[in-house]
Amino acid sequence: MIDKNTAMEIIATSLADIKKKKIIEREEINWLIDYLDYKQIIAVSGIRRSGKTYLLFQLVKMLLEKGKNVVYINFEDPRFDEDAEQLNTIYTTFLENKEKEGKISFFFDEIQNIKKWEKWIASMYEKKIKFFVSGSNASLLAGEFSKSLSGRHKILRIYPLDFKQFLYFKNNSLLNKKDWHVTEKMAEIKKLLNEYLHYGGFPEVVFEGRKDVLKDYFEDILIRDIITRYNLKFKQSLKELAYILLTNISSLHSLYSLNKIIKARSINTIKNYLMFLEDAYLILKIPFFSFSAKKQLANPFKVYSIDVGMRNSVSFRFSQDIGKIYENVVAVELIKKFDKENIFYWKTSKYEEVDFVIKEGLKIKQLIQVCYDIGNIETKKKEVKTLIKSSEELKCKDLLIITEDKEGEEIIKKKKIKYIPLWKWLLE
Repeated sequence: MIDKNTAMEIIATSLADIKKKKIIEREEINWLIDYLDYKQIIAVSGIRRSGKTYLLFQLVKMLLEKGKNVVYINFEDPRFDEDAEQLNTIYTTFLENKEKEGKISFFFDEIQNIKKWEKWIASMYEKKIKFFVSGSNASLLAGEFSKSLSGRHKILRIYPLDFKQFLYFKNNSLLNKKDWHVTEKMAEIKKLLNEYLHYGGFPEVVFEGRKDVLKDYFEDILIRDIITRYNLKFKQSLKELAYILLTNISSLHSLYSLNKIIKARSINTIKNYLMFLEDAYLILKIPFFSFSAKKQLANPFKVYSIDVGMRNSVSFRFSQDIGKIYENVVAVELIKKFDKENIFYWKTSKYEEVDFVIKEGLKIKQLIQVCYDIGNIETKKKEVKTLIKSSEELKCKDLLIITEDKEGEEIIKKKKIKYIPLWKWLLE
């Protein structure tokens, strides 16, 4: 456990380092700024390397420039252990050495490495302190955290860059809608979309061109955020499951079908592994749509990767999987926009599949098919037929097909179907 001298050294060194860093701004900073003057504890959560730390750096630098009291601690520093008493050491050390009065902002990065941290923060809630905490595990936002801080926290989930953010950093002039009809501009957007579909949106990959790190990210998340965190004995089974799921994005899976492939010790093992992979934000699960929880659980689920670049680094299959990659990008965008709890897939009474069902309250807001090869007559006929059938069964009129190039509307059997290219849907 650290002493006061070490705590002061860590605080001073961290702030000095942050001041020197070149920060690339992200739009999510505006959300953090909006909550600066509120008492609520801000939790920033997301997959490792998605940009959580640099987002915190951005806010730390801004507060330092305004002369505010700021403490930043990264609990992946090997000088820390798991003892929550260290939080008291940090707090008292800063109070004894601070040079100005006023509110203090504490930034605790990778806070899940400290046991019972949520109880300590809950005990400090009424003091003149603003807390920002971050972690690479979804359980940061559940369990004791939610119980201890019920109604006293706000959550921001950080994802790898979406295509609009990717385009902003590559060539922000392409975001001007007025130029989208210009052939050269559209060609450049499509070229960059292809790059995004290959390599994804992890900041280090986008900003520094480090495409070689994607497989390292995958291994790092498995080891640090799952195997070490949960002290797993059967490491190979977890790795096999992760490879299978990322290779077979957008496919239907069940606990039993996966257990047949992995040959794990039990169905519960597969269930736990899936939960660990989700908690580490490596995969996203989408269930079958039903208002009955029992029916949802009885049906297979679909799995997507949080980032197509990481998925491609593991799978090494791109050209033959382009349709699945399109669908994966749409899945992540929908989850960001509507929250995972409102996104489903659907099968008609004749077992024809609709890729995405968007729920709003107790109603179905929209049905979406993702079809790369809509130019194929038979493919188009099948996709349209499924949408129309599903529209009748789910009583939804908003029907959309996301394509490679086709754009427009058609009325078929008194149903209006909209078509939009993936690039335009992502940017709008």
